[in-house]
Amino acid sequence: MSQKSFASPARAKRHRSMLWVAVLVVAAALVLKVPSPDRVEVAGFPGIPVPGLCLSKSVFGVDCPGCGLTRSLVCFFHGRFAASWRAHRVGWIMAIAVLLQFPYRIAALVRREDDPLGKWIP
Repeated sequence: MSQKSFASPARAKRHRSMLWVAVLVVAAALVLKVPSPDRVEVAGFPGIPVPGLCLSKSVFGVDCPGCGLTRSLVCFFHGRFAASWRAHRVGWIMAIAVLLQFPYRIAALVRREDDPLGKWIP
């Protein structure tokens, strides 16, 4: 009996990498907290905000389309769904997409298939 393997080792590596990215996103969101609508802090270090990464906001003072996504994800993973919605209306979709990576990537690695959901839903 032969062992089933991926069509390409690169695909297996990609599934593992994306699984680790999902783990890191959830872990980071759980370590961070949102004490006010315009601020993110590391839990355990109150009063020390995480520096903003938005160039549009810091240079021009204008929110970009992605402004608020970090706050939205952090709120979502802390179970604060209304605050997540207020921070960014697409944040909950991003959070669900991150969560769906876990069963998808694990299924791909366990079943050793390039496309565990078939060709219609790659």
